[in-house]
Amino acid sequence: MWVPSAASLAPRTDSTTFYDKSTTIQNVTWVLTGVFVVMFFAREFIKYVVLRRLGGDDLLILFATICAVGLSATTLLLASEGLGVLQRLTVSNAATLMKGFYASDFLYIATLCFTKLSLVVYFHNIIVQRPLRRAVLGLGIFTLVWGVASLAAVAFQCELPSPWRIMTLNCYNKGFFWIVFCIIDMTTDVSIIMLSVNLVAYLHVKLSEKVVVVACFAPRILVIGAALARLIYLYPITPHSNPQYNLWVPTICAQVQVCLSISTACIPYVKPFFGKVGSGSWRTSELRRNG
Repeated sequence: MWVPSAASLAPRTDSTTFYDKSTTIQNVTWVLTGVFVVMFFAREFIKYVVLRRLGGDDLLILFATICAVGLSATTLLLASEGLGVLQRLTVSNAATLMKGFYASDFLYIATLCFTKLSLVVYFHNIIVQRPLRRAVLGLGIFTLVWGVASLAAVAFQCELPSPWRIMTLNCYNKGFFWIVFCIIDMTTDVSIIMLSVNLVAYLHVKLSEKVVVVACFAPRILVIGAALARLIYLYPITPHSNPQYNLWVPTICAQVQVCLSISTACIPYVKPFFGKVGSGSWRTSELRRNG
């Protein structure tokens, strides 16, 4: 069990200070949760109004949103139990924090995976060219395998029968795991952006419409930035470095990344070109041109 150092014995106060970031964590979590929930409902409302139907990508983004809400709830619980506070931990608080962090890893990975898969399904529904469709299918399979493998790795990150005891020394090198995870995560986001570029390269539409398409997916660069920031702050943290306090920054970065991931995945459905894409008019036009 991790033992707090002498520096962690400062008393907790109700206000946000240098030694207490719990209120900051809670405020940021509430705001970001509100943003991605509003974006999700806006996406579904607009899509249903325009097309009068929903698809597989909607189910996947629903799963992503549910997992993200679960992550937010877990984060709020962790903040109430001492996350972001430099203080002495009781055995009960330490157990709650470790179980909360363990659960949040699952929800974080699941949210990112479901969001990417929803975009993959979106591309697969509107892309006509066979080589590009194969690339989309390959990306989807890779994302699914990566997500399942990551969840399995997180499930057994520490020795059984208590794999959730992450503040102990009986775990594998999580720093290395998160480096690999982050590299793959960022690579798949870059692939999604490049798919939008390849999509407009084949479309015979106005330049302004092509710019709009790319602009809808370009904001995923922000998701990459949030993922990188999370890794930078998370990697140096060890069981000996007051993790219950120092994890407050990676926790907020994770919340920002999840919010941006879901929100940017909803953008294509709230843009003016949505009706044209969703109705299949671009597909029909391209099929006619390709004979």
